Amino acid sequence: MADTYPDATIRGVDLYPPPVTWMPPNCMFEVDDLLQEWTWSEPFDFIYLRHMLGSFDDEGWDTLYKRCYDNLEPGGWIEEFELDIRVQTDDNSLPDNSELAKWGDNFIGCSERAGRPLTVQETMRSKIEKAGFIDVHEHVYKVPIGPWAKDKIHKEVGQLNYHHWVTGMEGYAMWLLTKFGAPTPWNADEVQVYLAKVRAEMKNPHIHGWHHGRKVWARKPRVDEIAEAPKDEPIEIPITPKQSP
Repeated sequence: MADTYPDATIRGVDLYPPPVTWMPPNCMFEVDDLLQEWTWSEPFDFIYLRHMLGSFDDEGWDTLYKRCYDNLEPGGWIEEFELDIRVQTDDNSLPDNSELAKWGDNFIGCSERAGRPLTVQETMRSKIEKAGFIDVHEHVYKVPIGPWAKDKIHKEVGQLNYHHWVTGMEGYAMWLLTKFGAPTPWNADEVQVYLAKVRAEMKNPHIHGWHHGRKVWARKPRVDEIAEAPKDEPIEIPITPKQSP
């Protein structure tokens, strides 16, 4: 985004600083908690959220989308992309008793016990609409895991997604399984043995796994659109308090 729009200011926000050594001059990474009061001095034209499943409880998601709404310019857009962690195949190449086949349900159960859902892709559209956004769009993708697809683009996406899985799965698994694993919390050694089995299955070229990716994007109403709302349907107009620089 920073390269494409050199006149725009791009802010990347996370709880931890990213492992980068260089960025375009109009891009800055900031460490912040999005559930706290936002202190940026100017409203945004576009807010993009990605791969945030498990970040918040149900109330936290409502708070986040309201923060986004209140801090967008009228007519500005929000977009979110999330992945479904349940692995599927079209050719029955993933045995039902495999660890990879059970991965999604295992961790969805952990997240429910933790109170931080991993099924965000199923609820984000309704919550974005609840926050007041209009002109809502949605698109669902099949995202391959591994370079098994014949299509060149899908093959490249699958290769990248495979590395995303194998490098990130310990971070997902260790906290959830050692605190909320079933039937009782696991120990760290059990988690490592489990992950070794999952990685071995992911390396199997005969398994043609994929999972859903879902993108939702929507617009904050312009001032004239709010004014034109039916008079017999009262609406709440969010008022953004003046922010400190």
